[in-house]
Amino acid sequence: MKREKALDIMLSQFPEDVIIVSTTGKTSREIFEIRERNVEPHYRDFLTVGSMGHCSSIALGIALAKPDRQVVCIDGDGAMLMHLGSLTSIAGLKPNNFRHILMNNEVHESVGGQATAAKEINLSAIIESFGVNDIFFAESSLELKHKVSEFLSSSKPSFLEVKICPGSRDDLGRPTINPVENKVSFMKFLEN
Repeated sequence: MKREKALDIMLSQFPEDVIIVSTTGKTSREIFEIRERNVEPHYRDFLTVGSMGHCSSIALGIALAKPDRQVVCIDGDGAMLMHLGSLTSIAGLKPNNFRHILMNNEVHESVGGQATAAKEINLSAIIESFGVNDIFFAESSLELKHKVSEFLSSSKPSFLEVKICPGSRDDLGRPTINPVENKVSFMKFLEN
């Protein structure tokens, strides 16, 4: 399954009050286009444009500030590997409302398709070694459809690794709202 299909499956199952922070590059671009296609608002999604590796730290800060809301961090393998130290902070603080999704295609797709170290290491095992016990894995559409609700219903920090194939549509666009507009509408969503 490609990333856009996986994102479409997950976004369709997230409750409307879930806070989403997505990694830079094609993941955020695809989330934006899925929302456009489904005529859905963009204010629930913080697209970390140009901030590779920072979405887990941003999502952690939001989860700590908003403990009564579920926060879903949608990360990439290259971005996650860039900032492994933030994973230790997440594990140490253990916000029960933090949900971490890894979209793992084993390449830095948004910046050229170079292989990542995810080909050689087990990122779910690393997360488990930090003390996260609610770990889920999916590599097919059917598996993902079944795992999302279980992943979201966890009462403590949870991690979902989604194994995907590299590749995206040739006509994949870019968000038509600028980062400042995204930030402002997202902040209003957080206040509610």
